Amino acid sequence: MALSTQELLNFFLIFTRVLAVLMTAPIFSNRTMPTIAKIGFAGLLALLMLPISATADPLPLPTELFPFLLVTAQEVLVGVVIGFASNLVFQAVAIGAGMMSLQSGFQAARLFDPFTNASSTALEQFYSLLVIALFLSINGHHLLLQALTQTFKLVPLGTFALTEATIGQLVHLTGTIFVNAIRIALPVIGTLLLTDFSLGLIARAVPQVQVFFLGLPLKLGLSLMTLALTLSITLPVVRDLLANIPVDLLSLVK
Repeated sequence: MALSTQELLNFFLIFTRVLAVLMTAPIFSNRTMPTIAKIGFAGLLALLMLPISATADPLPLPTELFPFLLVTAQEVLVGVVIGFASNLVFQAVAIGAGMMSLQSGFQAARLFDPFTNASSTALEQFYSLLVIALFLSINGHHLLLQALTQTFKLVPLGTFALTEATIGQLVHLTGTIFVNAIRIALPVIGTLLLTDFSLGLIARAVPQVQVFFLGLPLKLGLSLMTLALTLSITLPVVRDLLANIPVDLLSLVK
């Protein structure tokens, strides 16, 4: 079936928004996923979302080059905003794991992370794989694509504007990164702070004890033990944060 000029323009703009999301969203933006696969997947999703966007009553799209480029830039912007917001939970987990690694001594040994092409600690890689497994276990990739589909009804093609309310909501969601990172890392950090306090008292009372050499293996062992005992508490917190990603996305672009 032949497509009209308006439908071709709609398809291109949908493809632009979807591709911008796939390039920045968790899982889909993984460097190990070939770019040609992302482009092909974005084209398939755009074709499937074309009838949905047609029911959203979009504004008449310009056919001149420069105005159409501005509309295309709008779609790239909304796609990047969606992808950025969906990555906030993953960044919170990464920051929390980095805080735990710094306090426990894992920072002394860094490994190459194939997901980010950068060096990271074993604890950070563990939490990175853990949050990916949780995201897939709750079908987070399906929920993300469903939320992306609903954005075409909330924000039809060519209507997105970076208003003050949108910026305020984006700042609020970004600020929650540090709160969530503290919630994830609090059990281990709290245990290590108490350990440092106890070692300080020992060093004050018994100066002959080499607390530096005693503290390094002690803090490493306590951090691993605390992590094992409290993982059943932090996992539901991370799962709830991942499940709320579609809600945050829709509240951001609404």
